[in-house]
Amino acid sequence: MPSCIINGREMHYLDQGEGFPLLLAHSILWDGRVWGPQLKLLSQHFRCIVPDLWSHGQSQPVNESDLSIARLAEDYHLLMQQLGIDRYSVLGMSTGGLWGALLAMTYPDEVASLTLISSYLGAENPENHGDLLQLINMVEPMGEIPAEVLDAIVELFFTDHTQALYPALVETLRFDLMFLQPAQISGIAALCRVLLQRQSLLDEVATIRCPILLVAGEHDRLHRQTEAEEMYQLMPESQFHWIENAGHMLTLEQPDQVNPLLARFLASVDGVEVDMSKLVFL
Repeated sequence: MPSCIINGREMHYLDQGEGFPLLLAHSILWDGRVWGPQLKLLSQHFRCIVPDLWSHGQSQPVNESDLSIARLAEDYHLLMQQLGIDRYSVLGMSTGGLWGALLAMTYPDEVASLTLISSYLGAENPENHGDLLQLINMVEPMGEIPAEVLDAIVELFFTDHTQALYPALVETLRFDLMFLQPAQISGIAALCRVLLQRQSLLDEVATIRCPILLVAGEHDRLHRQTEAEEMYQLMPESQFHWIENAGHMLTLEQPDQVNPLLARFLASVDGVEVDMSKLVFL
C-alpha cells in the first residue's frame, strides 16, 4: 500500500485501476475495505484512490488539535495534488461525506461530481450528542473498546438482516476494533469529538456546482430518514436513492443495489468516457 507525507504525517492509500480518477472516502471506525465490492467494479474503468483516514488503517494517528472538517478536506486535496490529479470525482461515506462536500465547495474546479453515502451534512443530532460524548470519554482512557461497546457499534452500523445473513462481515468489524492500538483509539476519539461539535454545512450546499448523488440506507440507525430527505430538498438538482434492507454500511450490505447506481452516475459526469456495456457488475 503506497503512502505519502501530508502535513508531516504519513497517509496510506490504495491506488487501483486506470481511467478518470475517483477519490473514495471511508467512514469512521473502518478503513478502505468499506469500498471492497465497489472497487471490483469501478477499478475496471476508473482510477480509484482510497486513502485511510487519520488514525484508521495504516495512516498515522493524529490528536484533536490537528483536526477539523476543513483540515481533513485540505489534507485530501494535498494528497491529490501530490498524485498530480487536478480533476476527480469524490465518493464520501458517512464521515467521508463531510469533508468530501467541503472539498467540493472549496475546490469546485477540481471536484467533477460528489456522491454522499450514509452521510448527513447538518450538525450532530442533539439527542445523540451527550450519550456519544460520554461513550467516547469512557473508552479513550481504557485504550481499548470493551465488548459491550463493540455490540453497540455493530447494532448502529448493521441491520438485523445483515447480521443474520452475513455474520462474517459483522465479525470482521468487531475483530478489527478489538485490536486497535491505544494511539489509534485516542485519535479516533479526537475525531469523534470534532464530528460531534461540527457546524452544519446545510446552508452552504447550494454553492456546490458539480452533480450530486445522495444514497441512504432504508434502515440506517445513525441517520434518520428525515435527514436524507432534508439534504435532497436543499439540493434540487441532485439524484437521490434509498437502498432497501440496508443500514449505515450499505456499500457492504447491498452492493448489488449500490454498484449500478454508482457506475451509471460516475459514467455520466462531463469529461468521463466509460462504455457502460463493458462494465461487469460482479
